[in-house]
Amino acid sequence: MRQFLLVTLFFVLLADIMLGPGLSLGPGLSFKNAMLYMLFLALVLEFLLGNRDPLRETWPLHVLWVLLAFYATFTWLAIILLGLHRGYETVSSFIALKGQLVDLFLFLLVYLYAPKDSSKSLQVLCWLVGLLVLFNLVTLVDSLNIPNLGIILERADGRVTGPVQEVNQFGSILIFLIPVTAGLMLISSGALRLLFAFGAALAVILLALTVSRGSYVGFVVGGIWALYLTRDHIRKEAIIKGGILILVILVVAAVIVAISNPEGLLKKFNFAGATLDRISSGRLDMWERLLTKMSYWPFSFVTGYGWNSYRTLIGIHGDPHNTYLLTWFNLGMIGLGLYLSIVTWVVRYTVTSLRYISARLKPLVIGFIAGFLALHIGVFFVSLYTPWLFIWGLTGTILRMIVDDRRDVVLEMQ
Repeated sequence: MRQFLLVTLFFVLLADIMLGPGLSLGPGLSFKNAMLYMLFLALVLEFLLGNRDPLRETWPLHVLWVLLAFYATFTWLAIILLGLHRGYETVSSFIALKGQLVDLFLFLLVYLYAPKDSSKSLQVLCWLVGLLVLFNLVTLVDSLNIPNLGIILERADGRVTGPVQEVNQFGSILIFLIPVTAGLMLISSGALRLLFAFGAALAVILLALTVSRGSYVGFVVGGIWALYLTRDHIRKEAIIKGGILILVILVVAAVIVAISNPEGLLKKFNFAGATLDRISSGRLDMWERLLTKMSYWPFSFVTGYGWNSYRTLIGIHGDPHNTYLLTWFNLGMIGLGLYLSIVTWVVRYTVTSLRYISARLKPLVIGFIAGFLALHIGVFFVSLYTPWLFIWGLTGTILRMIVDDRRDVVLEMQ
């Protein structure tokens, strides 16, 4: 039942984003949120009335998330009580805070704690990735008009926007999903192995069709970084075989892009006579505006201007297309430092766990590390919003598998 509810919650989230049925139950409350809060409440009751204990291994992650949410709430209250920003949208900013911080933490907790053990978590993970493969297949079919389903937003430049209806955010999801799906393929067998092999190849093709240069950079640099961190746990033969397979898939993807959208590809990679601002698609200008505004009040580099203040102060110039700079502007080095600490903890814990987990689980964990690093390099070029729910839901599921497997291995060694 728990696994069914977790998979259903993930499906509802995907369907709500992709199909836009309007599942809102009121301001800040959707059907997805109602399911999330009920699942979280059930977990709280289970901990209070049952004999379950929190996972001691993950408590630093929980503390960091709570501190980040607390500081964001503190800055939101400060703006309201002190009247710091004229025209600040109090209610919508609070809804954004709940959705972009509190709900993310709840997603992490629900997918971390709801499954009873690692085997249940693996079942949930297979279903979640399977759903993403299905929605990616619908995306490809609709984008190539075979047939035209009218679901995916069609851009004038032919770039694929995906279920989230935005190319760079979709690219960020894909660079996380590709190595995770590949890792899941390596620990599966039979029909599931074929499904995840198809899913990984499909995601690579869609990544090519997004023509998102920031995602390409994240995918390559994150992959290389992950190989370096996990070098003691990867055989050279596996790297060679994986490299050849990736090369073949990339060639196929390049052919598809060249046929379906040659103009969009050439436009993005034609740097002849271009300025730095044009090469960055205007990002440098937006980043300069952001940093200039912060320089007017130097203390903002430490504290930030407050939660969601970018939208009020300089949002008229557009999204900054940089998750880290946006966090820095809103929450200062305090908030940015807390989030980077969360990322660092996850990477360090998963890399360290490779020494203690079973050999069967290692390909999935290595894939997760590669995807997590790729994503957090890619978001230097895009502001990510809704996709974080997917990321932290999958992260919670995989972390639970690692925690349980580490514990089982240690018990066997004693």
